[in-house]
Amino acid sequence: MAYLRVKSIRGQKYLYLVKSAWDAKKKTSKQTIIKYLGIESDVSINDIPSDYRDSKKISDYFMNQKYFQPTVQTEITQKLQKDLLSSFKNGDYIEANSLLESYEKIYGFDSFLNEVLIPLIDEIESLGYSKKIDLGTQTTCYNAIQDLMNHILENNSTKMTKKKILICVPYGEQHTLGTKVLESQLLSKGNTVYNLSPFTPVSSIMESIEYNNPDCIFVSVTLDENILSAQRMIQKINDQYKIRIIVGGQAVKSDSTDWNASIGQNLSIPKILKIIQSKKIEVLPIA
Repeated sequence: MAYLRVKSIRGQKYLYLVKSAWDAKKKTSKQTIIKYLGIESDVSINDIPSDYRDSKKISDYFMNQKYFQPTVQTEITQKLQKDLLSSFKNGDYIEANSLLESYEKIYGFDSFLNEVLIPLIDEIESLGYSKKIDLGTQTTCYNAIQDLMNHILENNSTKMTKKKILICVPYGEQHTLGTKVLESQLLSKGNTVYNLSPFTPVSSIMESIEYNNPDCIFVSVTLDENILSAQRMIQKINDQYKIRIIVGGQAVKSDSTDWNASIGQNLSIPKILKIIQSKKIEVLPIA
């Protein structure tokens, strides 16, 4: 069986084509160098003798090397966003899920959300503002993304072993796309997530907090007119419970507003999880 072996010499990696054969006398496997290929980064599959190019181990090696190069990933991401946008315009979340699965095998689910889907949602919003797509098409896109996120959440198989997190919005908020994305990110890290639906009364939110006893609460605010409602809700939670609250969403533009909660607008999921895991509960703004 032929395969590739990497050898590091003074920080430089060199690639060898080797063959493994069974030594019956010594009862062990013996490696033989078929060909020295050169510096790893300079080697392509064309440098492999034709007799060995069809080996799955060798072809997989070069495929992975290619796809994990940053410039290639950028090209793949751009193409994927273009294909996804086409699927979303057609309301085809099944095709979108197929594209997700292909990308996820190479780069992972986090990369799909952070590098592909979230920027694409921003692009769709920008296309709507600039009138490059009509309101009907924009709505179709959002509905397809919502269906995709619901499909992802329904088929999540990650074992929940970490924190309990409650996501809610102030009364009057209707958009749930951002909270669905956040929910899927948190679930993929093994957290239990309670994502309350829009128009859930504050009294019901308080009941959910009492019943589920979450380690952290996320409050998402997308519209400026709902900021005061969100602040009143946060104050009511703080008056009754000593639980970390993180507020985010399009309406949360800076820490200038007196939220009496942590600001999670520009924080990555790993940083948010680090905040949640902290034993300190003080609700100081986080820039």
